[in-house]
Amino acid sequence: MSLGITMKTIAAQAGVTQATVSMSLANNPRIPPATRERIQAIAARLGYRPNPYVSTLMRMRRQGKPLRSKPALALVCAQRTAHGWRDHASPTIRQMREGACERATLRGYRAQEFWLHRDGMSAERFSEMLHARGIQGVLLSPLAEGDHLPELAWAHFAAVSLTVPQPAVTVTTVCNDHYFSSLQILRECHRRGYRRPGLVLRPAHQLRFQGRWEGGFLVAGKMLPELKLRPPFYADVAAAPAALLQWMRKEKPDVIVTPTLAPVRQALAGAGLRVPEDIGVALLSSPEPGDEGTGIFQNGRLVGALAVDTLISMVERHERGLPAQATTVMVEGQWNEGRTLRAAAAGGR
Repeated sequence: MSLGITMKTIAAQAGVTQATVSMSLANNPRIPPATRERIQAIAARLGYRPNPYVSTLMRMRRQGKPLRSKPALALVCAQRTAHGWRDHASPTIRQMREGACERATLRGYRAQEFWLHRDGMSAERFSEMLHARGIQGVLLSPLAEGDHLPELAWAHFAAVSLTVPQPAVTVTTVCNDHYFSSLQILRECHRRGYRRPGLVLRPAHQLRFQGRWEGGFLVAGKMLPELKLRPPFYADVAAAPAALLQWMRKEKPDVIVTPTLAPVRQALAGAGLRVPEDIGVALLSSPEPGDEGTGIFQNGRLVGALAVDTLISMVERHERGLPAQATTVMVEGQWNEGRTLRAAAAGGR
């Protein structure tokens, strides 16, 4: 498809005015059928696709009405409850929604929120509802644990998903670079003198991120041979703090790498261990810049905003359906200094 084709280009090719082109593409009966067909054929040959926002604006102007309704993008909550995205326990996931809403407004679109599981409807019925409302772009929230991407009627929509790439579905994806996040943390731990890092994750993390955190952890051990990696520990620490302490007594890590601070610190405090004086904790998902948890700030707002930018580009190129080749936009995390790792020695690398 040619990019940047405008009505002015079509008018020049057809030897008519832009107004004639506009009316012909809208099938206005004031233009003779033969002229309409000729101009529509030229537009098709050139690969012209209308911008949905401009089309809506011009339609409202022709009708003499104010533009009260901006083109809508569907922000689809794929969590188990209607407000599961807005109220999610993870600050990063909440930030993705906030960033998406803010960017849609900035770009002149309206972010309209829907719950995937509303009234227990099927993915087919949900797709019909969105299509009937004229939705052209769909942004899917991170999935609930254990869930797979819904089987929407993809042919009706441009779609972007806020999850890691899914092997069975070629939906466009925007997410944090989890592998790089883990690798960056291990480099920082090494620079600060830690040598026995231990990775602590819930079992669901291994499946949800398809081993990306583990991958960065293991490769860091190859790149930095002074590190003596401890075997990863998979458990819900909040539910089983004693199991974490048992693993620590056996493996003797000097720093724990984990997504969330609170349950790990509570378990350590129960054993009389101080952070970072007795053991360091590095976070794979620090909530905000300036937070006490040292580690990676994933910047969920930027992830959400880039997802909407990607989706709008697809909508305005008139792309619909799943692409033949999946693409993923990954956002590198930022380092948050925090207070849960000891400082590096002066000049230390």
